[in-house]
Amino acid sequence: MDIYEISFYNKFKCLMGKCRETCCHGWLIPITEEDLDRFCKTKGLYKLRLLTAISDREIRCFNKGSRTCTFHTKEGLCSLQLRSGHDFIPEACRMFPRFYRNYGPFEEHYLDLSCIGAASLFLKHSRELTLIKTTGSPLSGMCTTNDDTGLLRELTGLRNTLIERLESVTSFDRLEVTIGYMYEQATQLQKAFLNTGYPTRDPSSVISDHKPLSEELDSSKHKWLFPAASNILSDIMSTSFYNIHLKQTNPALFALCRLYKDTFRHIMQSNDEWNKMWRDFMEKHPDSAHLFAAYMSYYLYLYYLRSYEDYSFIKNATIGIIHLNMLFMFSVLYERKHDSFTADDMSNIIAVYNRRAYFNEETVNEMYSCMLPE
Repeated sequence: MDIYEISFYNKFKCLMGKCRETCCHGWLIPITEEDLDRFCKTKGLYKLRLLTAISDREIRCFNKGSRTCTFHTKEGLCSLQLRSGHDFIPEACRMFPRFYRNYGPFEEHYLDLSCIGAASLFLKHSRELTLIKTTGSPLSGMCTTNDDTGLLRELTGLRNTLIERLESVTSFDRLEVTIGYMYEQATQLQKAFLNTGYPTRDPSSVISDHKPLSEELDSSKHKWLFPAASNILSDIMSTSFYNIHLKQTNPALFALCRLYKDTFRHIMQSNDEWNKMWRDFMEKHPDSAHLFAAYMSYYLYLYYLRSYEDYSFIKNATIGIIHLNMLFMFSVLYERKHDSFTADDMSNIIAVYNRRAYFNEETVNEMYSCMLPE
């Protein structure tokens, strides 16, 4: 099978005890049948401790309370790995932050940016986000039920076009235009599938026959998308994205949320004041525009092809735009509070934000409802 790996995939090394946002905290750790069989072959108190730590929920897991795993040592290391080796620890721990997407004809490999080590690598390689082709056996099962390779080819081409545009972003003005272009493309795709005979027509022909998609699209009417208005951000912050339990499960994100709620919410009640804040940030950090563009590109790499399965072009584009706006808002507020915004600051914000916002479908749907298409 053809395998496509993001350019910095093989550069990842776990930070271990030096990691300030360990993956051993704040997560449920799923236990597979193979993990359980391996644990059951141990003996004595070691076996008892392993089996006692496993909690039955909807899935079998370690770390039911999503605080710190019971096997996480005060030195920031895994006591299971120290005692029994890397191959002994749960599969989820062995694989994280590696992220696979098997589409049938090919598989793509990425690093999940909710790992701060991966987020740091991403920022270091933000100007060279390419997929490197290799061959090998797939490492994951199919992530789609669609077998229309023509449609997959068309969508992959559209994704590449969007990413090329984002790679050329050198200013926030250009980023705003590119986000508008992306949304307009999604809008036209959605209309094409709804109004041109699909599903009676071949889905790939719906795209290839819709010529305006390959031309310059009108993005000017979508300036509201980025930066988002303060009332939209306020609505998102009022969803289940923020809750008091973050203080224990994701304290760094909790601090960012409290920065919004305790320090800046009253200022951001005025969209004019919010506009002044983000414009000031852009003036101070113009070179960071390409970093936010790269963040959007990475979202497209990982999630644009979801539309191959669900045909929800507008929703999938909008969710990415929401994540971009939230990352931007937290960056603006952090810089205003600390009068500093470095690559390390941004990698930390990315990691703690992605950890919360990317993996709870109910929360993502709530966030999406705050920014529904006009």
